[in-house]
Amino acid sequence: MRKRIAKYGFIIGGSLLIVNGVAAAFMSNLHAGMIFTAALGAILLAMGIFFNRLPGWAVAAAAVCLCAAGISVASLFVVGSVDNVTYDEKALIVLGAGVDGELPTRTLSSRLEKAVEYLKRNPGCVVVVTGGRGPGEDITEALAMERYLVENGISPDRIIKEELSTGTAENFQNAKALLDSHLGEDLRVAVITGDYHIIRACMIAKETGFASVTHLSADTQAYMILPCGLRELLALAKQIIIG
Repeated sequence: MRKRIAKYGFIIGGSLLIVNGVAAAFMSNLHAGMIFTAALGAILLAMGIFFNRLPGWAVAAAAVCLCAAGISVASLFVVGSVDNVTYDEKALIVLGAGVDGELPTRTLSSRLEKAVEYLKRNPGCVVVVTGGRGPGEDITEALAMERYLVENGISPDRIIKEELSTGTAENFQNAKALLDSHLGEDLRVAVITGDYHIIRACMIAKETGFASVTHLSADTQAYMILPCGLRELLALAKQIIIG
């Protein structure tokens, strides 16, 4: 009975992961996390189909790995959701998250909503919007963010666009170069990004040279939790091991 439950557990779980990965790709800009999710689902589905041919150690190892991955992904979201901004930071850095044509994706919009709230509470703060133009994007992420902020009452004089970066490390390197001329040595910054991305983003920000980094997280849509969590888990492991 337990073997039968495990067999169908792998089949159902694998099928759901494949659907999640494919659906996320249609609902947002394609990234590696969606591929990882669908690939993991395919592996689990295959294990379920050929369950009776698998040695016991392979099933046990798969179960342990899945539990470890699940706990690790959950930890990214739990830790990242605990905000620590003080609202006296000198600059706010908003990390990009994709543009659909000229409009922010839902993921990016959730970050921008947080940015508007923060900037209204800290009127002396400037904001750096970051991100270049990627596949399927008609304008840079930074420009799309600037337009959103202006439409929601933020003065253009407070907005600094960083339109050249293609990843988190470049986001912070370019943002720091821009802020050095605006703020001098007082580089107290707050970072807004997805809850799953907070840990790695703050690590990179400090490595870039920002001495004081606080953070404000944006919630992740339910259908993006696994794709974003799995991608971030691998990226964080790479960041820790390779740097």
